[in-house]
Amino acid sequence: MSEKALKFIFIINPSSGNQKLRNWEGLIEANLDTNNYEILYTRYAGHSSSILSNYNQEENLCIVAVGGDGTVSELVPTILKSKAFLGIIPTGSGNGLARHLRIPLNTAQAIRNLNTGKPRAVDLIKMNDHFCSNTCGIGFGALVTKHFGAKGQRGFRTYFKLALALYKTSQCFDIKLNNTVYKNVWLIEFANSSQLGNDAIVSPFASVTDGIADILIMNRPKPWQVPAFIVMVLSGTILKSGLSKLIKATELKITLNDDQHYHIDGEYMGLIKEAELKMIPSSLPILLPVQSNAITKKI
Repeated sequence: MSEKALKFIFIINPSSGNQKLRNWEGLIEANLDTNNYEILYTRYAGHSSSILSNYNQEENLCIVAVGGDGTVSELVPTILKSKAFLGIIPTGSGNGLARHLRIPLNTAQAIRNLNTGKPRAVDLIKMNDHFCSNTCGIGFGALVTKHFGAKGQRGFRTYFKLALALYKTSQCFDIKLNNTVYKNVWLIEFANSSQLGNDAIVSPFASVTDGIADILIMNRPKPWQVPAFIVMVLSGTILKSGLSKLIKATELKITLNDDQHYHIDGEYMGLIKEAELKMIPSSLPILLPVQSNAITKKI
């Protein structure tokens, strides 16, 4: 990284999470130690790629995702094509990647951390043509995401209520990962980081710098098992459940017996029957708090 001071481009997703309208101009001016920045607002999904097209080759640039995991995911292709670093101000519903990386959830503190942050290289998952920075999944979790995205209200409480309602009619499926078939699968999550968001842990020992995807395979809990399942997810002990299985991989060919819902970084993507998954090690340069011990590899 050059010693030249960074220029910051804040990409703000005003519909991210359940946040109230904020005075971003005032917050950034009060907490960022430079006036070398711009603030850009997205108006629709995919808008960031077009509004950032003029910055692709600019050096010493930090593009800051102000939103959740979906906002980060949307910025990844631009970051990979440019010479920029990624910054994160977490304002989403779950903020799984930010929580894993120990980026402050307090907005002012997260902005101040950009002043002293150091760039680190983290892994990415690629599923077919889509990049994933946090988690992607097939089955029940993606089904909840489909309905969650359609709700006016977001947040953990809305997600929890939806999950309980959809559980009653949720179905299982068979999935083939490379040459191994897993039957009666309820959900499968391919994890780069340890959690989905809101401290819902899918793999407590996942690392974003090991070049390996942690894959949680879950069978459907019986109604009487649901409370214990919820506790295990939120306490990081889901791998102790007899319904769960964890495998690890760097590449997978995925084949399903029928079309299933899937998500990438908490954004519903539709139905899928086949996919190829591949890890891309140390590919995303991200500006992290100095005190974060979640990352050790410098750029």
